[in-house]
Amino acid sequence: MVTKTDAQAAQLIESIKSDIIIGRLRPHQRLVEEEISAQFGVSRHVSRAALVHLDRMGLVTRRPNRGVIVRDFSLQQVEQIYEVRMILQREAASRVPMPARPEALAQIEAIHEEYCRELDAGNLLQVNVLNDAFHRRIWATCPNQYLAETIEKLWVETTGIRWYGVGDPHLLAHSREHHATMIEQLRSGDRAGFVALAVDHILPPLDAFRRAHRVSTTYGAAALQERETS
Repeated sequence: MVTKTDAQAAQLIESIKSDIIIGRLRPHQRLVEEEISAQFGVSRHVSRAALVHLDRMGLVTRRPNRGVIVRDFSLQQVEQIYEVRMILQREAASRVPMPARPEALAQIEAIHEEYCRELDAGNLLQVNVLNDAFHRRIWATCPNQYLAETIEKLWVETTGIRWYGVGDPHLLAHSREHHATMIEQLRSGDRAGFVALAVDHILPPLDAFRRAHRVSTTYGAAALQERETS
């Protein structure tokens, strides 16, 4: 049975997660229990429970005797995390059923249609929610669920990086095009194209992060293949 406290904590978790996605809460920003409780009208017990869960998700960092901050990443950490994500997503893409089963494809298409409507309406927060749902539904078709769950874990941990490109119209248009292409690849059984796009699709936030740190590097599916064969 879900208690009132559990429900409040779950809602608070989603609110803080949303603030991280859209950049209202930035990496290394402090999260104070008393301020959160006052802002959202919940008890400190609820705030503390939410922060503990966010720490387990990898979205915040709890520092002994120094409080909680939005998780921060060095450029090296981001590079390494994204390298792992590319390896995992390429592997998962090589395993998903091709062509996709009709039921799964219909659900993926429905999510994409809603994604496009929210994007046209400028509802960026809902766009991000639907973007999560789109990719989660695709990876749910992977026969190896441990692989899918690991992709999901790293996706959640890098939530704080997404704000670097979340409001960029060019990147959003690019994402829409990629989603439509992925659907066609899943429908037609274009394994090679889907594997390559599954890697390249996750790179724009990484590139935006690099630009913010004045770093420019070519790093995509082809580069990953070159690294592994060298």
